[in-house]
This record gives sequence, C-alpha cells and structure tokens, in this order.
Amino acid sequence: NIEHVLKDGIACECGAGIGRVTKGLLLSLCSRCDIVESSPRLLSAAPDYIGEDSSRCRYFCSELQNWCPAQPYVLIWIQWTAIYLTDKDFVALLKRCASSLVPGGVIVLKENTCAEETFVLDVEDASVTRSLPYWRSLIFQAGLRVVKESWQTDFPDDIFPVPMMALQPISWP
Repeated sequence: NIEHVLKDGIACECGAGIGRVTKGLLLSLCSRCDIVESSPRLLSAAPDYIGEDSSRCRYFCSELQNWCPAQPYVLIWIQWTAIYLTDKDFVALLKRCASSLVPGGVIVLKENTCAEETFVLDVEDASVTRSLPYWRSLIFQAGLRVVKESWQTDFPDDIFPVPMMALQPISWP
C-alpha cells in the first residue's frame, strides 16, 4: 500500500509515447509526472493528448538506455518498452531507476512474456519477448524484488501473456 507515498510525489512514465498511462493513471495518483520518450514526434504530441493536466508534466526526449532519472520518484512506470532494450541496458536502467526511488516507492514493469521459450526474438520489430523467469532474473540482477504481481486478463488468448510487476530494491540504502 503506497497511497500515502504517491499523493504528493512525482511519477515517471518511461517509453511513454503520447502519455496514455500518464493521462489515464499516473496523474490521478501523483502530483506530477515526468514523461520520457525517444520519439520527438510522439513526445511533441503528448501535451495535446494529455490536455489540461499537461502543465503537471515535464517532457524528456531520451532513449531509455541513455536516460538518467532527474530526481526522486515515487512511481516509475515501464510498459511495453523494455522489450527493445538489451539485457545489459535493461538491468542498467532498472538500477538507475531503483536509485532514484523515494523510500517506499515502486517501479512497475508491464511487458509481454513468452511461456514456451526462454525468449522470442522479433527481427522485424527489433524486440525481445522474455519468459517470466528470464524477466525475474534480470530484475534480481538489478538488485530488485517483485513485491506484487498481477496479470492482464482482458486480452485475447492468442497473444503473449502480460504480467504487471511492482518492484522495489532488495535493500533500501
């Protein structure tokens, strides 16, 4: 239960696109939200999409493998973007995110998983879908633990399963 931490805190949406999660969720939980997106086109469309609450956001054009958190966050949301990072870059990103969390803060990871294979490489999309044990291994390598897990249940059966994992440091500094 982190509601007491969220209210006056700052969230961050990584790989945000036009800010759908920011608009639909993060701004209802936190006082402000930083949006990190590598596409200038998508990032420039975000304020119009978010609308009247766009003044509560800051916008950063950066690839996640190069992004360094600018301040402490109560919540960092990573959704359908880690599949485009190498294992090394993903672990490094998680470590940087973990070091920027306020005590009690969380990183939420929502990514496709594969059940039959360790990973599935999509050459056309330049993405890697990892199995749940593979994701957990990378999370552990970054010094994090899964504190809560749930599954997206309203998706068709013929697509990859999508877990949502709340992560926190194994030990706080």
